Amino acid sequence: MNIVEKMKRTNWITSANLGIRGATLIGKFLLVYFLADQLTVEQNGVWGIFTTSIALSLYVVGLDFYTYSSRRILDFKEEDRSPMLRDQLVFYFISYLVLFPILGLLFVFNVIDIKFAIFFYAILIFEHLAQEAYRTFVVFSKPIIANIILFLRTGSWAYLILILWTAGVDELKSLRWLYLFWMCGGIAALAVSLYFLAKFKFKSVKHIPIDWKWIKQGIKVSLLFFIGTVGYKIIEFADRYFIDYYHTKEEVGVYTFYANMCNIVETFVHTAVIIIFSPRLIETFHKSNYDYRKTLAQFAKQVVIYTIIIGVALAILIIPLLKSLENDEYIRDYNAFVVLVLSKMVLNFSLIFHYILYVRKNDFPIIKATIIACVINILLNFILIPSMSIMGAALATLTSFLIVMLMKMYYTRNLPEAKQIIYLRFLRQRRTKKVNNDN
Repeated sequence: MNIVEKMKRTNWITSANLGIRGATLIGKFLLVYFLADQLTVEQNGVWGIFTTSIALSLYVVGLDFYTYSSRRILDFKEEDRSPMLRDQLVFYFISYLVLFPILGLLFVFNVIDIKFAIFFYAILIFEHLAQEAYRTFVVFSKPIIANIILFLRTGSWAYLILILWTAGVDELKSLRWLYLFWMCGGIAALAVSLYFLAKFKFKSVKHIPIDWKWIKQGIKVSLLFFIGTVGYKIIEFADRYFIDYYHTKEEVGVYTFYANMCNIVETFVHTAVIIIFSPRLIETFHKSNYDYRKTLAQFAKQVVIYTIIIGVALAILIIPLLKSLENDEYIRDYNAFVVLVLSKMVLNFSLIFHYILYVRKNDFPIIKATIIACVINILLNFILIPSMSIMGAALATLTSFLIVMLMKMYYTRNLPEAKQIIYLRFLRQRRTKKVNNDN
C-alpha cells in the first residue's frame, strides 16, 4: 500500500469514526436534553447519582486490568492472543464474585434505592463487558468496530427511547424504563462484540491452562493504574455526592446535566484523536524514534485544535439550549458550566504529557499526579461546595485537572520529545533539514 492509499484509508477511517461517534454523541446529547426537559430536576438528580455509581463501579470491578493486558497483548501475533483474552475474562468474573457484595453498601446506605438493585447489577455487568470489548478492539486497531460497540452501548437505546417519548408513549417517561433501555443497549453491544471477536483467527484455548501467574502479574501492575484511575474518577464524580449531601437532589440534577454536556469535549477528542493515535504511539515508540516523534507531533496538534474548537463551540451553543428549557435552574448557573468546559479542555491538554509518560512506562508519575490532585479535590469540595454549591464543585474540578496537567508537564520536562515542545520545533527542524537537502 503506497503513501496515497494509506492517507486515503486513514482519512476514511477517521471520517467513519467521527460519523459513528458523532451519532453516539448526538444521541447522548439529546438524551441529556430530554431528561432535563421531560423529567423533574429531582428525578435528574436520582439519575445522576445512579449513573455516577455505575461509572465508578465500572472501574472498581475492572481494576484497570486492561492497562496491563493492552500493553502485553500487542507483543503477540493475532492468533496467539486468545489465551490472554480468556484469562482476562476469568479475572473479571472473579472480580464480580468478590466485589458485587461490597457494592451492596450503596443500597444499605440508601445511596441508590433498593428497588433499582437488579437494574444496577445487570447494567454494571453488561456495561463492563462491552466496555472491555471496546478497549480490546481499540488495542487491535479496529476503531470502527470499537465505535459501533460504543454506539450500541450509549447511543442506540437513547434514540429508541426518545423516539417513543416524542411519539407520545408517556408511560415510558420514568427512571425504571430508562434503566431497562440502558440495559438492553449493553446487551446489544456485548452481542455484537462477540460476533466480531469470532471473526478473528484465534487459536483454540481448550487445551491451554489458565495462566494464573499472568493474572497475578496483571493485578500487581494494574493496581497502580487502578489507584490513579480511582483518583481521576473521584475528581470527576465525587462532587455530585457532596452536592447531594450539602444541598438538594435538584442541584445534583443541574450539575449532572452540565457535566454530561461537558463530556462532549472529552468524548469528541477521544474519538477523533485518542483511539486512533494511542496504539500508534505505543508501536512506533518501540520501532522508530523518528516515526514516534512525528506521530506524537500529530497527536499533540490534533488534541489542541479539536479541544479548543469543541470547547468554545459548546460554551456558546449551549446558551440557546439552556434558554429553551422551561426551568430557570439550568440557566442560572451558566458560569459554572463554562468552568466545567475549561476543566475538560485542561484534561484533554494533559493527555499529551500523559502519553509521553505512558509509552515510556513511567507509570508512577502519572499516578502521583492524579492522587495529589484527588486529595486536593476532596479538600476543595469540603471547602467550596457547602457555600458555593455548583460553582464550588466546578472550581474544585478545574483546579484539580490543572494540577494534573502541570505535574505531568513537570515530569516530562527532561524527556527529549517534551523538550522539543512536542511538535512545533520538531516539524520546523524536519522542514529545515528537507530544504537543506533539496538545495
